[in-house]
Amino acid sequence: MSLSKVSPDFNLADGHDYMLGRSYAAASRLNFQHYLWKESLHFDLHPSLSIPKEAHIADVATGTAIWLIHVAREYPTARLDGFDINTSQAPPEQWLSPNITLKTWNIFDPVPDQMIGIYDVVHVRLLVLVVQKSDPRNILRNLIRMLKPGGYIQWDELNYPETYVRTSHSSQDTPALHELREMVYSRGRNNWTLQLPELFAAEGLLDTLIYHFQDPPELARANGEQHLLTMEEFASSLAKMDNREEAAKIFKLIEDVGHEILNGAALSMPRAVCVGRKSSGELRRE
Repeated sequence: MSLSKVSPDFNLADGHDYMLGRSYAAASRLNFQHYLWKESLHFDLHPSLSIPKEAHIADVATGTAIWLIHVAREYPTARLDGFDINTSQAPPEQWLSPNITLKTWNIFDPVPDQMIGIYDVVHVRLLVLVVQKSDPRNILRNLIRMLKPGGYIQWDELNYPETYVRTSHSSQDTPALHELREMVYSRGRNNWTLQLPELFAAEGLLDTLIYHFQDPPELARANGEQHLLTMEEFASSLAKMDNREEAAKIFKLIEDVGHEILNGAALSMPRAVCVGRKSSGELRRE
């Protein structure tokens, strides 16, 4: 099977809003993705975070609110706020735990006064297609403003620089998966995900640490196929923006990768969780 050189990558997301879908299929993909993360991490909030049971916790870019739904079970007396530019993928609030509130907010906008300095934890996950031009600092500064003194940021991302092709036997030929690996690497666009501890420290956060996680081999295929769903949404968005040639190349690559997966291979994407704490001596409002 021939494979044409694929030039499009995640740099095409720069300058655009959310590049994935908001359909029922996209919401299902987000929920499936959460459960795969849970299988890898075995936690929602990192166990190193020292927070009270009545903590005030924010989940920014909450999507379907699935992360908050799980946190509410562990912290039933906490106050849980979910923020997204569009909350249409989340359940109706009447179906959620009474301690969950969903609000509309664009992560690039200034932090509203009522959100400044009030959170024990601010959590974000998978902003690689939201961060513009490999620079997450404007987002990070907004998240820090939301923290009360002594509060924590937990930022979860895929480790694109160390993504690799996993095969079930050494002689397996996987040109499409290697091409996909180069595409998601995107010429180093997402290297910042491994630089988060330094970025946290540069903005004044303390005790910055990054924790690395690998998926077990029995879940390599599930994770790889879930990522293909993400790529399909990305390609569909490109097509709607009239980048039809790039979209067609990605769809063809997805098809070729699917054949290689059936033969016992997958793209394995490690995960990274970075945490940092705001100084206890900082004033509530900056």
